[in-house]
Amino acid sequence: DAGPVIFLHERGVWLRFCEVFDVVIPEIVADDEALFHSRDELTGAARAINVRAEEAAGRVTAVAATASEFGALLSGFSDDFAMGLHEGELEGLALLTERESLDECVFCTGDGAAIQAAMMRGLSERCLPLEDLLGSSGLKQPVPNQLSRRFFETHQRMGLDNRMTGLGMRRRD
Repeated sequence: DAGPVIFLHERGVWLRFCEVFDVVIPEIVADDEALFHSRDELTGAARAINVRAEEAAGRVTAVAATASEFGALLSGFSDDFAMGLHEGELEGLALLTERESLDECVFCTGDGAAIQAAMMRGLSERCLPLEDLLGSSGLKQPVPNQLSRRFFETHQRMGLDNRMTGLGMRRRD
C-alpha cells in the first residue's frame, strides 16, 4: 500500500525502516509511487518518492504477481467486494496467498477494505498495522488513524466476520 511508504518518507524514517525490515513491495505500488510525493515534516517541501531507485540500491524488493495469482485471489471474492480493492493491495494479497517464497512476509496497509480482504482470505497471522511495525523496530512514533492498531483491529474484526458469514465472498454453487 502506498500509504505506509508515503508516511515513512514524510517522517524521515524510510531508510531506517528498510534497514530493520526486508521490505517487499508489490510492483504496482512500486511503479505508482513515482506519481506520489511526500512532504518534509519540518519544511513542507515536496519530495518525489522513487521506489525503483530504492530497489536499485538494494533497500527494497519489488515483486509482480502473475495473472494466475491475481485470478486465484479474486476467485474467492464477490465482484462487488473485489471492486472496492485497489490494484496495489490486490497484488500484495495475491502474492501473499499464492507465492510460497513470500511466506515470511507480512501485509501492511492503511486501507480498511484491504485489511478485511486479508482476513477473509485467512491471512490474520500475516497482517500488521504500521504502528506495530514501528513499535517493534524501535522507530515508534504517532501514526495517522488509518495506520493505527485501532483502525486495523476494527477492519480485522469486520473481515473475520465477513469470512464467517460469507459476506463479500464468492458463492460456491
